[in-house]
Amino acid sequence: MSNIFSSFQVKNVSFSNRIVMAPLVRFGLPSYEGSMGEKLMNDYLSRADKKIGLIISQALSVSSDCNTSSKAGGTSGGAGVYSDQHVGYLSELAEAYHKNGTVFFAQLALPGFGFYDDNSRDINKLTKKDLIKIRDEFIRGAEICKRAGLDGIELHGAHSFFLNMMASEHSNKRQDSYGGDLDGRLSLVKEITEGIKSFAGDSFIVSYRMGWGDSLDADVKIAQKLEDIGIDMLHVSTGIPGERKLELPSDFQYNEIVYTGGYVKKHVKIPVICVNNIKTLGRGNALIENNYCDFVAYGKPFLADARFIERSLKDSNYKPCFECRDCKWFTDGEKCPVQLKAKVKGSSLH
Repeated sequence: MSNIFSSFQVKNVSFSNRIVMAPLVRFGLPSYEGSMGEKLMNDYLSRADKKIGLIISQALSVSSDCNTSSKAGGTSGGAGVYSDQHVGYLSELAEAYHKNGTVFFAQLALPGFGFYDDNSRDINKLTKKDLIKIRDEFIRGAEICKRAGLDGIELHGAHSFFLNMMASEHSNKRQDSYGGDLDGRLSLVKEITEGIKSFAGDSFIVSYRMGWGDSLDADVKIAQKLEDIGIDMLHVSTGIPGERKLELPSDFQYNEIVYTGGYVKKHVKIPVICVNNIKTLGRGNALIENNYCDFVAYGKPFLADARFIERSLKDSNYKPCFECRDCKWFTDGEKCPVQLKAKVKGSSLH
């Protein structure tokens, strides 16, 4: 029986375990001209020797038009993957992670779009020429990642952002080939994926962070379409609508996001990552042991304690995050109560 420390293989990429550090924007840690600043780089590099199976970067902008924090809309924090100059910082991260047996993906996104953002650009006003340019920017971003030595990319199609808006019937009202039925709404993702696959080879993975839809049936349909398109892995999270309450089984000990990921897994053949409020390694291990998903992603546990895995080896119920109502990592992670407590004790959790 597999467990959370079991190895896994996708194409020719081998994962030492099923533990994923989810994409996490470190607000307050700046980037400069699309390259991560020193503090941000150090935060990422501090994860290299922490026995994480897969690290997915925070969303990186594929467009130089959205390379500032003010334009990023919370999606990328200013970090980018749209220029040859970005090969350097990505290569440094990839080399550090590979030395320690960690697989590294970059999450690719187009900031400036958000279905619930009053300042969002309207996808329905983009011309076909605009969308072709955006398509080529995503493909170019993936090509930069491959040259930098990364193991793959994750297309950000969740959380109401650009690709999620293109896929959703609630936001996509286009009358051309990029709108209409599900095939039309996913045509841009199809073109992006085909473009990346033209150079990806067997050692470069195309993952997709999938945002849920109106129902589990809708989720299955989009997941199966993405599989048909050529997506290698799915990372299931929230989408449009922003909230969706499901009738969960009385004995199910996780939330509706995890439930959706497990439901999707039953209907596709590609690996599925479950995420959101899983909290402990023990709870994640139970998901893997019961074949509910193939990987388990954690966010706040890794923000609270970079040594989350090491400490969980001694106690599988170890839960580092205090679950504050207002998470300080959205403003300044150094003010996180867990970090402050560690400083008082004289030993950093990072």
